Amino acid sequence: YIATMAEGGLLPWKVQKIDTHRGPMTSYKGIMKALPPPPKDMKWIHDEENKEWRLEKVVEIEPLSQEQKHPEEFIKHFIQPTDTFQGICLKYKMNPTELRRANRFNGSNLALAPNPLTIPRIGVTDTSLPAKEPLSKEEKIIRVLNRIPILSRSEARCYLELSDWNLQQALQD
Repeated sequence: YIATMAEGGLLPWKVQKIDTHRGPMTSYKGIMKALPPPPKDMKWIHDEENKEWRLEKVVEIEPLSQEQKHPEEFIKHFIQPTDTFQGICLKYKMNPTELRRANRFNGSNLALAPNPLTIPRIGVTDTSLPAKEPLSKEEKIIRVLNRIPILSRSEARCYLELSDWNLQQALQD
């Protein structure tokens, strides 16, 4: 009996062995290297919430036509408990990708979507639409972001504030 035995010294069940069946140990030598250039038609996006980088497809936004420049371009849809994402797409006869892009959210879970939803009026033929209202500040910010996707939300808001929330003037600046 040895009274001065170190932890794990002579007891085989206390000996720590390196687990090599899963492959070599991870090396963090290249953690500070720059990201590689993204593939064609892709760009790197940094997710502030979980501090990770991801690749996202670059979407080219076409210039607005004359009929798209009218203030009645969007409709507000207040989400009801009985609404489904697919049901809203069918009601307004629009592509799910367009609905997600207009509201800047991913997936089909309406609990995570902004309320009210912003529905682009182009192609909408539903006669039960609400009366036309002036655009809210949030809707104007969304329009600027859709038109100029390289701007951040705070930059879009700043352009609108500098133009006294005049959407046409903010887009020209």
